[in-house]
Amino acid sequence: MGALGTGPDCEFVSTPGNGCAARRGHRTKVIRLIRTFSAAAVLLLFAGPALADTIRIGGTTSVRDSGLLRALQTAFSADTGHHMQFIVGGTGRVLKLLEAQDVSGALVHDKLSELDLVARGGAAERLEVMRNDYLILGPASAAVPMEALALLNQISRDQRSFVSRGDNSGTHKAELRLWQGAGVDVDAKAARKWYRKSGTGQGATLNIAASLDAFVLADGATWLAFDNKANLMPKGCFGAALNNVYGVLIGYDGDAVDARGALFAEWLTGPGQRVIAAFKIGDMAPFAPLADMHADGPMPTAEAFCEPQQS
Repeated sequence: MGALGTGPDCEFVSTPGNGCAARRGHRTKVIRLIRTFSAAAVLLLFAGPALADTIRIGGTTSVRDSGLLRALQTAFSADTGHHMQFIVGGTGRVLKLLEAQDVSGALVHDKLSELDLVARGGAAERLEVMRNDYLILGPASAAVPMEALALLNQISRDQRSFVSRGDNSGTHKAELRLWQGAGVDVDAKAARKWYRKSGTGQGATLNIAASLDAFVLADGATWLAFDNKANLMPKGCFGAALNNVYGVLIGYDGDAVDARGALFAEWLTGPGQRVIAAFKIGDMAPFAPLADMHADGPMPTAEAFCEPQQS
């Protein structure tokens, strides 16, 4: 992402200290969207649960599996009077639901696919919400923690088992970009000996990797909340390629911007930022808010997960 401007169309970036500019950018986008609503759509935003008490939002398994979803649902209902029904799936599936207008908004984490959907007219707007980091997990007996791309090269060279979600999710797409960055072709015939696809969500894929003593990619929040860690330990924790950014997309209702989706996005990039910043697993805050700066301190990066193993 480029440098942050100060004009009305500035974008969100995660650079520390730019909270005011980020808030101005957020408010400008929301105002621009609200101006496109019909009178009935505007009424929906303020009429409370009598008109529409359930808002359908599509979102990723990592939001659910980390426990963040429950905190968001509780606070959203308390603040707005509306209930959020969360339709869980991989990013690819959720974006299809949004384009088909089966959900009003989406909370996902594959920026390229999200921007493409907006450009094609399948969504009205995308706003950045939060970030965490990916980790490459592997057997405790494996090499000491190292840079992610170097670890992937080592896995390929030594033909160590790796379990991929293989489900077109945001995590799966991020994993494929990592392999590409490492110069490894996981579709090659030789990779069939060690590379396998689960075709399932993050929790199930972690269970498979744990049972096989295999390597696997997961986001840090899901890993913290995962109970069956077995012999798995963070092994690939270094490198900018592990950044994992979440965006909220606002859908359409017919030809108009979906007022329910806009309400959710307005809340998530406003009051919802405090919920994200306050959410903890143990003593770690696994997500950092991006649309507004509410965090009390820096979010642990991927490196923090490997620090206890380092000398």
